[in-house]
Amino acid sequence: MKHWLVFFLFGLFLPFPVSSQHIRWLSDTANCQLLFQLFGQAALFGLDEKDYAYTTVRQVQSATVIRDTLSVDNAITDAATSFFSDIAYGRQANRITYNGLNYYPTCMNIRDSIVYALREHRLGTLASRLEPHNPMYAALKQQLAVLYSRLSLAATPVIAEQLDSTNHPLIERLYQLGITDSLNYAVSEDSLRNMLRKAQRMFEMLEDGHVRQAILEELNISMEKRLYELKQALNTWRWLNCIQEEEPVIIVDIPAANLFYLYKDSVRFYTRCIVGKPATPTTPLVSKVHEVILFPYWTVPHEIAVNELLPAIKGAPADYLDYGNYQVLDKMGKVVDPAGIKWQQLNKNNFPYTLRQLFGCDNSLGIIKLNFYSPYSTYLHDTPNKSYFLFNSRYFSHGCVRVENVDVLAEMLEPALHPFLANSPSTVCDLAAGNGQLIFPLKHPVPLFILYEVAWPDPNGVIRFYDDVYNKVKI
Repeated sequence: MKHWLVFFLFGLFLPFPVSSQHIRWLSDTANCQLLFQLFGQAALFGLDEKDYAYTTVRQVQSATVIRDTLSVDNAITDAATSFFSDIAYGRQANRITYNGLNYYPTCMNIRDSIVYALREHRLGTLASRLEPHNPMYAALKQQLAVLYSRLSLAATPVIAEQLDSTNHPLIERLYQLGITDSLNYAVSEDSLRNMLRKAQRMFEMLEDGHVRQAILEELNISMEKRLYELKQALNTWRWLNCIQEEEPVIIVDIPAANLFYLYKDSVRFYTRCIVGKPATPTTPLVSKVHEVILFPYWTVPHEIAVNELLPAIKGAPADYLDYGNYQVLDKMGKVVDPAGIKWQQLNKNNFPYTLRQLFGCDNSLGIIKLNFYSPYSTYLHDTPNKSYFLFNSRYFSHGCVRVENVDVLAEMLEPALHPFLANSPSTVCDLAAGNGQLIFPLKHPVPLFILYEVAWPDPNGVIRFYDDVYNKVKI
């Protein structure tokens, strides 16, 4: 049973709400000092101790005579509540543009948890009991601790490309990043090459053990920025913890271009994605996948239609539209004969039509679309161009998220798809022509989080630093 539920049940037998109690920190020296020690460890939680009544804490620690003990006790209580709330839910407001679920984590009563922890003499373990317990969060926290422990080492830029024991800045930076556990300047060339391969893996690069400009650029990013990236991701996992404990969720991270389907501490499904290129970025958002569409139409966004398709159509209208399996719709949504359209007179400021690509295995959406409400007309979908999933940097789309092995995820969400997807790929393509678009509403819509975090776990829970592809990370 969760600790917060235990606290709640215990609270039913109290004569008054626990949160109404005045906590007397100044007369409870042991717990007061223990709390201050936790504040002092805030950095290891990705937090800043100066956010938690820093001046008041220093005043108490200096043994200054305090006249208004009630006011100080209340200030410490407010700071404790903020600290443990940040441990449980995350510090920063999550950086999403659209919150379609109006999601804000509130699954624990933090004030009551503090009171019970004091009564049970368990204040020292409260932080560990409130924070998430999934292995990805633990890996982020561990990586944060490693970087903090080695932050004092002088950060000499890595310039030289030689891979030998004389390249001290390279060895030092590999040590700072936790690639090696000891700072050994007498390392052999083979060992150093293997360490470099680990660094290349950390930055999602070709693991060939050669020093090139790309790896030098990543190694020379400041430790302060790396710490900032880790803190942001750590707080995001806290922010997700309540909903993840209550129901399965889909999480897409844009820089990592990957997707996790999670429930509690278990990864039910993982796959690679293709996300928006910098010119047409994918937008961070929160929504719910409410239906799976098999053999979907693709209604071409207006910008793509006029900027990319229209110039090609003008060259050979009938051939291009037939080859791409496109229909032309008027403003009323009715299909019109493209032969009767004066294509050469149309431009991006004068295009009163909608282009729609018919279902089939050559459709730009592939055979599956996972639909969710978004003000940006984006969705998760299949793709006929599977080769792009082999790239490490998978930023190619117009803003939608293409999902590798989306059929597996779709069937997990809606088992009724199995009779169709159990067929061979060629038969599935034939079914598309025979059945047309099929819509499967989900009985239990699944929360979807599309996030932007540079520090993020891979499928094995190992923390990697991905490209800040949209240049969003500012410290």
